[in-house]
Amino acid sequence: MALNTLELLLLLLGLSRPSPSTPRPGAAPTATTLPAAKSQEPPMPNQFEFLDKHYDPTDIPEVAAQTAYERFGNYPNAHTSTVIFNVTWSALTDAISRAVLTYVNGGVASGSAAATLSADGRQWNIVLTGLQYVNATRTVVQGRSEYSIAEYNNGCVFVNAEAIGGQLLGEVVHLSNGFGTWVQDVKLKNPPAF
Repeated sequence: MALNTLELLLLLLGLSRPSPSTPRPGAAPTATTLPAAKSQEPPMPNQFEFLDKHYDPTDIPEVAAQTAYERFGNYPNAHTSTVIFNVTWSALTDAISRAVLTYVNGGVASGSAAATLSADGRQWNIVLTGLQYVNATRTVVQGRSEYSIAEYNNGCVFVNAEAIGGQLLGEVVHLSNGFGTWVQDVKLKNPPAF
């Protein structure tokens, strides 16, 4: 039985929220029944938390390049850092969600994303096309790190995500750049000081 898009989205939303606890009538409020404090940052779906590290809302390549460079500080053993830019967050995440739904419902992939399920049913393999991204590369030369950053247009990015129950989109766990049209080498506005 194939679920329609609305049913699948509601099911996915229900799985991502904690189940409410129902207190006994007349019981005093507990920590679990008190309303949660509001956070300053907008809520982000858990499944896209990793993807956010590879995204910058800017349309300026130099700003995206700085974001890609700064990611190396959190991942000292990384050799590359890819950051997608010049696309809205909702367009990016909606494309991924639609690709998974299309596959689950047996449709033919169309648009800017396509998804397939691994043979064991544990992982989604998603291809995003038509993106603008920067790819930073770090090499060590005579004990010093050197960085080169290139901008690509009409690019392709590969995303891997967990598959929940073989049909639902779980957490995005990996992103790697594919190919694209090289635009330019990007210089950092705030280069590292050695």
